[in-house]
Amino acid sequence: MSGGGGGGAAPEEGGGGFGEGGNVFGEAAAPEVELNLTALMDILSNLLFFLLASFGATIIMAINTTVPTQSADKSDVADTSQSVTVNVSVSKTKFSVSATGTQQTEADLAPLSIAIANQGDNPDYAALKDHLYAIKQKYPRSDTMILTPDAGIRYDTLIKTMDAAREKVVTVSGTPQTLPLFPSVVISTLVK
Repeated sequence: MSGGGGGGAAPEEGGGGFGEGGNVFGEAAAPEVELNLTALMDILSNLLFFLLASFGATIIMAINTTVPTQSADKSDVADTSQSVTVNVSVSKTKFSVSATGTQQTEADLAPLSIAIANQGDNPDYAALKDHLYAIKQKYPRSDTMILTPDAGIRYDTLIKTMDAAREKVVTVSGTPQTLPLFPSVVISTLVK
């Protein structure tokens, strides 16, 4: 044997011995896979763009009001002789207005309770504003209204009711002035 070297057999092609591209069990290695992520990145970047654009265009509506809270040391009911708390219940056919106060008698508060019927299909916001103005004239330190809508009352009706109760433009000595009526509105619900 000439030029020989150790007389061993040459390894087979693709034999897959360990260290020659195979695995420990002598099997051929899996072919290498290249993932093309360009299309996926295009889709995700477009999706992100549209999500950001849609959230930026969302209009968030909120009613500037408070909710009833239970507190041992403070009540929403007015506690002076010059103030009352007005309760306005909104139904599909009328407004029901009443007042509560700790310093007034039932005889004082009874004339303030009225029902204001709708004019056709629409609530009578002008009559509500006029009645709230009369209450404000009698009890000038009043500023809280508890709004109790029935189930199914439209959002628009609540907003217009709150607007009617918030202020009134009156003419004093020939000059129009804005008089706050009941700017503190508490939205409540009936417990059934």
